[in-house]
Amino acid sequence: MLARTAILILSLVGATFAGYDPLSVSGEWLIGGYKLVLSPLQGQNICNFSPTCSQFTKAAIRSQGFLPGVVIGADRLMRCNTFAWSYYDSYYTGAIVGDRMPDPVENHIAWRTRTDEPGASVSVHQSPASGLPSSDSAPPGPSRSFADFLYSSGEYKQAAAEYLRVRFTAGSSGLSGYAGLMAGESYLRAADFPGARRAFLDLAPAPVLDSGSSFSVHRSSLTDFGRYGIARTLFSEARYPEARAALDSVVSAPLTRQAQTLSGWTFFKQHRFADGASALDALGDDPSAQQLSTMDGRDIPRRSRLASTLLSIVVPGAGQVYSGRAGDGAYSFITVVGTGMVTWFFAAEPALRDRTRVKVSIFGVLTALFYAGNVYGANVATRDYNLFRERRYVQRADSLFSLLPLEPDYHSLLDTDSPGTDTGKVESGKWK
Repeated sequence: MLARTAILILSLVGATFAGYDPLSVSGEWLIGGYKLVLSPLQGQNICNFSPTCSQFTKAAIRSQGFLPGVVIGADRLMRCNTFAWSYYDSYYTGAIVGDRMPDPVENHIAWRTRTDEPGASVSVHQSPASGLPSSDSAPPGPSRSFADFLYSSGEYKQAAAEYLRVRFTAGSSGLSGYAGLMAGESYLRAADFPGARRAFLDLAPAPVLDSGSSFSVHRSSLTDFGRYGIARTLFSEARYPEARAALDSVVSAPLTRQAQTLSGWTFFKQHRFADGASALDALGDDPSAQQLSTMDGRDIPRRSRLASTLLSIVVPGAGQVYSGRAGDGAYSFITVVGTGMVTWFFAAEPALRDRTRVKVSIFGVLTALFYAGNVYGANVATRDYNLFRERRYVQRADSLFSLLPLEPDYHSLLDTDSPGTDTGKVESGKWK
């Protein structure tokens, strides 16, 4: 017996060093058996989530190892309950996939937290024109008026192409700069971020857009417009540290206030509320800016992850209830207590005992796994509760930032143009 045990241990150690994880593979075989035998008996679409619980557990085992993966999977089984859909758009977000809520493994790694919020567009708004030009009414040569018409009509890709034609054929530097900037705005509106960066970089060529890049460029009004456009493009891509680096190099008087405001917004998007409020403190004459400067995050309702974990150690499911998920807490309590009572029943009832004590072992292991999953899930539930509250806070800040003047005005560049630099006009939705 001792020799067999030693051989087994040595085999497991050797397999582990060889890059083979027998526990993980065994776990995947068990999940595969569940999918093949038990899952069809339960019917279709019984799982609330995508990926399904079996796929989720398999992915957790592959990415985190056998024991952590099984614990994460046990938490998922208890979360897949009748109340799961009541937490959609708060704890579970994203597009519905086949009548199932998106719930990937990476959202339930307790030691990994993502706080960056999606970017938002800060673009130039032109007065809209009615109607669209027909294909046979296009002007024979580049024209700023025709490009403006396309832009105001929502034809941003075509507008960008026309603005670039104007930029490289313009007879004045003002018109050339205006057209280049509006080309960037058109690409930004079309969500073509590489195109927007190229257009803005053409007017502020010094910076190189890589991580840790420097935005030390020549200081002029036109290049500041370009730098501000680059910053807004990075902001729309949720690349907030790089956007702040670009904003720090904006020095022209008409844009410094806007740059400071947008810089504060990047902090809010990263959930760095105290830094964002501090950045906006100097803009206190605007009511929205005044309100934002007081939003340092201290008034956000939060829960303690330690307290939640301890509560679920004492009473299974209590940490989930503490974190606002009473349904998950109830199912955790029922699952842990239920498997525990079955284990006690087989262990305490002499008539049902067997020599190998297989039943006690199986249900004892299940009880331990569900108990560990309950404790782990309470910790993650508290993290998600705090993140949900912070995101609500960011949404409130976004609504205030949308009231602040952040849009650049490029029309001042056209003041230097001489008459006759543009041809053609739009009348009644037609090119004349």
